[in-house]
Amino acid sequence: MSEIQVNTINEYTSANGVTIDGVLVKDGAIASSYISGLSAGGLSEADEWNLTANFTTAGDNDITSNLARPTGTLQSYMGTGMTQSSGIFTFPSTGYWLVTASACIQATTSDGATIEIRSTNDNFTSEDLIANMIIGAFGSGTTDAGTGVCSTIIDVTDTSNDKVKFRAGSITSGTTILGSTGYSVTSFKFLKLGDT
Repeated sequence: MSEIQVNTINEYTSANGVTIDGVLVKDGAIASSYISGLSAGGLSEADEWNLTANFTTAGDNDITSNLARPTGTLQSYMGTGMTQSSGIFTFPSTGYWLVTASACIQATTSDGATIEIRSTNDNFTSEDLIANMIIGAFGSGTTDAGTGVCSTIIDVTDTSNDKVKFRAGSITSGTTILGSTGYSVTSFKFLKLGDT
């Protein structure tokens, strides 16, 4: 048995990482070793974006504005983080991602409003509904509020083309998807689970 003692091991080819006994070590994270289904290097990306103002536009419409990271005490994000333009979210790296939408909807009588997660693999030349949640009103002459959540796991292999956005659906006059600048009411979360 032999032992090598060194202080530093550098990548031979820049940005490729170092493989030790079949395990890739790159930028401080172990990318290909898993223990009980979790990456041994832990999460490398975790991000949250909030709806910062009430959404009341009737019909089925993409959420394209009033989106920002929360800034409350201790709220933060990890890693590079997501970027978004007009409500289209771009992933900072390839991999398996958990995408979650949670919303508080105040629905008017007989209305059932939805939040959809929609995805594309061609930069929204085409798109697909991949997750959906609905909150409906109950009773007569009342306005009811409720909170719903939907989530899905996606495999991002091309950060230029694989993207997601969120759509508010079935909104009628008097129904509101609640937003806030002070705390998370309606929010969208992104967790990178591992490499693709």
